Amino acid sequence: MINQYSTNLFIFVALECEAKALVRQFQLKKENAGHPFSIYKNDKAVLTVTGVGKIAMAAGVAYSLAIYSGSPFPVLVNIGIAGQKSQPVGKLLMASKIFDLDSGKVFYPQVIGANWPEMSVIQTSSMPNAQYNQDCLNDMEASAFYETAVKFSSSELIHCLKVVSDNEDSSIGRINAKVVAEWFTEQSAEIEQICHRFLQLQALVVPGELQEYSEIVDQWHFTVTGKIRLKSLLKRWAVLSSAKWVNDNETDCRSGRDVLRKLEADVDCLDVFL
Repeated sequence: MINQYSTNLFIFVALECEAKALVRQFQLKKENAGHPFSIYKNDKAVLTVTGVGKIAMAAGVAYSLAIYSGSPFPVLVNIGIAGQKSQPVGKLLMASKIFDLDSGKVFYPQVIGANWPEMSVIQTSSMPNAQYNQDCLNDMEASAFYETAVKFSSSELIHCLKVVSDNEDSSIGRINAKVVAEWFTEQSAEIEQICHRFLQLQALVVPGELQEYSEIVDQWHFTVTGKIRLKSLLKRWAVLSSAKWVNDNETDCRSGRDVLRKLEADVDCLDVFL
């Protein structure tokens, strides 16, 4: 099925044992280009093994999107294991809300349509949490994934899927690489179908060519990083607003950096309409 995809798909996992079945399912091959992360890809999809924790996940997302930035509004999916108080181990759940226990930040993935996997709140923390104080998922990457990913795509195309790895009856101490790989093998076909649905949605929200990008680049000087950031901000603007972005304060902008600050401020003002 992956060869039928018309747009890029980015999958981010923390562990190699989580990646193994997905690499097979999506027919990916490992990149041998000296990347700081293990990256598997074909011409339509990229899977990055970031390592455990929020810092590692944020770095993996930013790196992958900077290196493979050709597709507008990519589908970005974090898939991994998470503890949950009452759900059975091996069950696949989808995030309805992401709460960072360390910073207090809250994120709301935009879920469109019906017949998705069962929804659950995810609590992300810097350390493993096996207290099961609340009936929600507990992980170590989701909030960092979402906070970074939203800089590169639209909220409708950014999601977290979690396989339950432990609960009150099956402790975190029972988790090992073999059983994680088995859970992901059991869920890999459904995960691919879900990603296919995300890609169908992507086809509906991607705007046409960003004419503003060429116009702005012709007028102002931007570094390579600045151009990537400009394109990302313009993509977000196009999804959130039907109007073309116009810099009404050109006299206040003396450099490409000033343009980025103005555009970012304008985009942030539109976030309330999500």
